[in-house]
Amino acid sequence: MKTKLLTKSLLIIFIFSLVTGCANFIAHDLTKPNRNIKSHKVQINDIQMSYYTLGDKDKYPLVFLHGALVFTDYYNDLIENLSKEYYIIGVDIRGHGRTTLGTNSLSFTQISKDIIELTNQLEIKKFNLVGHSLGGIILLYLSKDYPNKINKGVSIASLYHYDGIDFNNNKFKFFTKDGFREEKGFYSNYILKVIDKSYHRIGELDKYNKTKVILAESKSIIYPELTTLDLNQIETPILVFVAEKDKLIKPSHTIKMSNELKNSNYKIVKNANHDRIVINKKFIKLISTNALEFLME
Repeated sequence: MKTKLLTKSLLIIFIFSLVTGCANFIAHDLTKPNRNIKSHKVQINDIQMSYYTLGDKDKYPLVFLHGALVFTDYYNDLIENLSKEYYIIGVDIRGHGRTTLGTNSLSFTQISKDIIELTNQLEIKKFNLVGHSLGGIILLYLSKDYPNKINKGVSIASLYHYDGIDFNNNKFKFFTKDGFREEKGFYSNYILKVIDKSYHRIGELDKYNKTKVILAESKSIIYPELTTLDLNQIETPILVFVAEKDKLIKPSHTIKMSNELKNSNYKIVKNANHDRIVINKKFIKLISTNALEFLME
């Protein structure tokens, strides 16, 4: 019996070491510096906003918005491709990346105001916007509330209403019907381990932990509740990418979103899931090629 318990303990230690090591490796790869990117800090409303610029400043501006919990560094390869034709402004939204949490809410309306204030300070009258997941939600809110600011948009693996979330998935089980719920203990979600390691690497883990607490306290308010009528009234041309094997957002929901938008087309990215669609080099090439073609029409 003692031998079996010892073997089991050693196996648990081995698995823990393997998981931790893999999480560290992935976090290191995702947050590696890009020498071409310039980082900036500016006071926006109640926050110190961190944003990144890449490309020729004389080119047309393109704002890039990341997904929930993560930050702009995760998308370095994608924004590098987009910078071939555009001046990129990659924004860390409030409470994410290197941007402070502030005292205002983490609502979609507040985040949209932050983006508009930043572009106003940068004297950008109109811009294109590319957003992944949460970033795609903000694209919809901006297109609805500030239609004169958005020229064209690209939405990647995103949604408009919480009905589109698959709450039965095992990969993103920290997103529940009651909102964000972080599991504690040895077998907590691997994705969160990678994100934790990433924030530790950039020296923002304490802030990120506070963000997670606020997300948990916000319950289901963290999910969008736009209606089909809202979508019908949006006139911004939007290209929608659907991750065929998305385990967080139902692909059928993303397709419906595109169909309800006045000026939208969708492309299904075969074999892509919710996160790898913006990390895998093959998918990045496909998305950047099609996005640039759409934006430059």
